[in-house]
Formats: sequence, C-alpha cells, structure tokens
Amino acid sequence: MQRFMYTFIGLTLLLLVCGSPTIVHAQNGEDEETERLLRRNWSLFLEYFKTNDFNAAKKAGWKILELNPARFTTFHPRMIELYDSLVTRAEDEEVKAGAADTLIWLIDSAIEHFPDRKNDYLLTKGYQLERHFPDLEMEAIDAYESGIEGDYTTADMYYLSRLAILYSKNPEMKQQAIQVLQAILLREPNNEMAQSMLKNLMDNPEEYISILRDAHYADPGNVTKLFELANGYYELVQQFDSSAVYFGKLTGMSPEVINYWQRYGASLMFIEDYRAASEAYKKVTELDPESRDAWMNLARSVLQAGKLSEARTYAEKASALDPSWGAPHMVVANAYETAVSRCVEGTRGGWANMKVIDKLVYLLAQNEYARAARDPQFEGQARDRSRALSTLIPSSEDLFLNKIPRGTPYLINKDCYGWINRSVTP
Repeated sequence: MQRFMYTFIGLTLLLLVCGSPTIVHAQNGEDEETERLLRRNWSLFLEYFKTNDFNAAKKAGWKILELNPARFTTFHPRMIELYDSLVTRAEDEEVKAGAADTLIWLIDSAIEHFPDRKNDYLLTKGYQLERHFPDLEMEAIDAYESGIEGDYTTADMYYLSRLAILYSKNPEMKQQAIQVLQAILLREPNNEMAQSMLKNLMDNPEEYISILRDAHYADPGNVTKLFELANGYYELVQQFDSSAVYFGKLTGMSPEVINYWQRYGASLMFIEDYRAASEAYKKVTELDPESRDAWMNLARSVLQAGKLSEARTYAEKASALDPSWGAPHMVVANAYETAVSRCVEGTRGGWANMKVIDKLVYLLAQNEYARAARDPQFEGQARDRSRALSTLIPSSEDLFLNKIPRGTPYLINKDCYGWINRSVTP
C-alpha cells in the first residue's frame, strides 16, 4: 500500500503547484465565484468526458476536487471510470501504476464525501483492487466484505461471485467460499459457476454432507442450514431422494420461496415421481406466472406423468411467453408421438393395425418439430426427430384410399385423439 502514500504526497504537491483553493464561504454556502468555477469546470468535464478526451477531462475534474469534491453526486463515478480507462490503456508501467493508485484514491474520496453510498463504493473498490492489484487480494476481500456487510440475501450477485472466487483461492477461506456459494445457489439454483465451484471445493462431499446434516439436526428450525443440507444432497452427491425430502421440508417452512419449489420439483423428476413433481411445478407457476421456465418444467413433468393434453396446454403457455423458444414445440411434438404409440400399441393391438389418422398425428408432430427447429438450440434435435417420422406420415396412397384431399385441413378430434382437436394439412 506504500504506492498509495506516494500518490497522496504527489497529489498534495500538485495542489500546491496549482495554488491552494481560495474558497470563501458565505453565511449560506459557497460564494458566487466558487459556484461559477464549479459549474464551469463541471460543464467542461462533462463535455470532455463524453468525447473521451480524458486528459482534458481530468484537468477539469481535479479543479472540481480542489473546489468542492462533494458538489456533484455523479462526478466521482465518472472520474473513477476515467481513471479505470487510463489504467487499462496505459502502456508505460509507471504511468499505469500511478493511474491505478489514483483510481483507488478517488474511490476513497467518494467514500469520504458520500457516506450514504459507502457500500456501493466499497464494492467498486474491491473490484478495482482485484483488477489492477493482483497482490492485494486480501484488501479486495476486505472491501467486498465491508460493502456486502454479510447480507448475502440481497447483495449484488456479481460481487458475491467475485468474493466467492477470491475466497476459493485461499485454502484458509474455503469455508467462507462454500457459504457464499450456498447463498448464491439459494437465490439462483441453476447458477452453473456456483455449482461448479462448490463441487471443486469439496475434497470429500460425503464428509461435508455429514457436517451439514449434523448442523441441521442441531438447529432444525434454521432455514439456511436446512437449505445447505438439501442443496448439498442435490449438488454435491446427487442423492435426489434425500434432496427431495429436505427441499420438501423447506417448501413447508417457507412456501413463498420459488427456488425451494424449483429444486423440490427437479429432485422429484430425478426420482421419477412425476405426479408430485407436477404439483411442485404448479406451485412455481402460481408464484411466478410470467416465467417461461416455470411453465416449461410443469409441461415436462405432466408429460412424463402421461397427461398429454395438459402437457400441451402448459407448453403453449411457455411458448406464449417466448414465441422464439423451441423447447415448448419439442414437448408438444413429443406429446403427439406418445399419443400415437399409446393408441397403436394399446388400442389397435400393434403397428400392423396403424390407421391413417395415426399417421396424420405424426404429421402434426412433424409440424411442431419444424417450429422447434427455428430455434438454433433445438435445430439439430428437431430435424433428427422430424426425419425419423418421414416414413410414418401419410403417403399419397393413404390419402387416396381414405378420401382425404391433399392440401385440405383435416381436423383430428376422434378415435384416440379427441383431446388433440387440431387440424393438420397433408
């Protein structure tokens, strides 16, 4: 940190060379001349800043710092951004080091003059220390910790992630890293970075689960400890029967927390309890009806439970929320394929007794796969399934023998398929 002291001395000398500020305070505030200078330099600073003329901007900026550092609330963020850019672009190492020291000094100045935004600036300080001072990781951790103040439930997720990464680099802070990662997963169960880091930190997942289990039974009413145990079973050892039990308890203790229901539903899907999974996902849609993923998970669970009509209904709700998404169309197509298999094998007595209406349902499925293929994420999978159905859709002979005109919509609403009630054009 000695470099910071050199920078402070340098700044003091700079102010002495430029002349001490001659600010005369009137009874009700700064005099008109000081205010005029402040406004003039603020205007110059903004103009130069917008055009990326940072050398000119910083001259006006230092004049503002000389006159009244607390005059403009958006001044420090811009000066910090300016010096961050100077550090990043500097080629000379001495220039880079000096700009980096000044950057930290500016953040400390912001903390001093805007105490109501202290935590935000502390987080910025942690980030800048981490970026530009790789040998000061402990100082960066201190800044992050002070800015977050131990409140992992509302802290900015980005800074929580940065703190977890710094903790994970220090073997003595492994437990702190685990706690932060668990907090991240409590808020974002599907956070891949947190999932991966948590698994990598575990030398012996079974032993860690044992510790979590003991902690839970020592304080069974503690929701955080129960979540850590449930999530440990889910993430670390993938014992989904146990994770289902503990996430089920969590939904009873805190039924308003969406993430508990999501993980409960996912655990039940893994152990193939599709009926219970459907109920869990229904609760997610009640808590977050505008979530496409909530409706999609519900569609998949009821499809696995064999409720084809419901699966289509819920998939179409997901599609309405995101029309470009291919996943809902994959589910609907799958429901149609399942309907044919169920009808031919269960009702008709085998594939030799397949009827033209069965083939028309396959055509309906093929149309859904075509819609799914518009989404690059599902293009390959959808095209493969569509090709697999090519020999099963109605041929010209099928249409002729069954007096079905080509190019005319055919309503599928009878036989095994009354629930479909959709038209397809052969």
